[in-house]
Amino acid sequence: MHVSLAEALEVRGGPLQEEEIWAVLNQSAESLQELFRKVSLADPAALGFIISPWSLLLLPSGSVSFTDENISNQDLRAFTAPEVLQNQSLTSLSDVEKIHIYSLGMTLYWGADHEVPPSQPIKLGDHLNSILLGMCEDVIYARVSVRTVLDACSAHIRNSNCAPSFSYVKHLVKLVLGNLSGIFPKPSPLSLLIRESMLVSLPDFPKTWILLFLLSI
Repeated sequence: MHVSLAEALEVRGGPLQEEEIWAVLNQSAESLQELFRKVSLADPAALGFIISPWSLLLLPSGSVSFTDENISNQDLRAFTAPEVLQNQSLTSLSDVEKIHIYSLGMTLYWGADHEVPPSQPIKLGDHLNSILLGMCEDVIYARVSVRTVLDACSAHIRNSNCAPSFSYVKHLVKLVLGNLSGIFPKPSPLSLLIRESMLVSLPDFPKTWILLFLLSI
């Protein structure tokens, strides 16, 4: 089970906080690094996603993954690297890496700005803002690499009192899944005993009817 960044912030009704941005950035960069270890340009399907608030998936484990499913109704142009919009040819994995770095940077800016009134500035520290700006450079060769992003995240972790990155991602997941679990509360031990005894004592009664009733207990 997972939730998208967009779903988490929709439930919150506000932006990512700075430490959350660092955390999602770190976990996303680690996921990208691992992906590029496993794939090649000969396998375009594995690299064909565009990172966006709807395709960046937060996992209960605290890690991050990416998808290109169920986002066809979203306008992704703001998250798409200029060279892709201009149909420029890509000749190396490094080029593809920079495309994803651009999309990730724009996605995190979106998260930092979510539901923030236009009259208010985005609140980001200089170091984080500098990294995100470097990720969103229009010129591909001027864009920072995944390695540079990971080094920046490591430096931030060493020099701050922040919690582990995965813990922030877990918290964002709970914003959504916690609300869902509240809709279907866990049954009490007594109700479980009642359900079990009814299923045993009414073996010939249509199970669908019994289950529909038991679910209402």
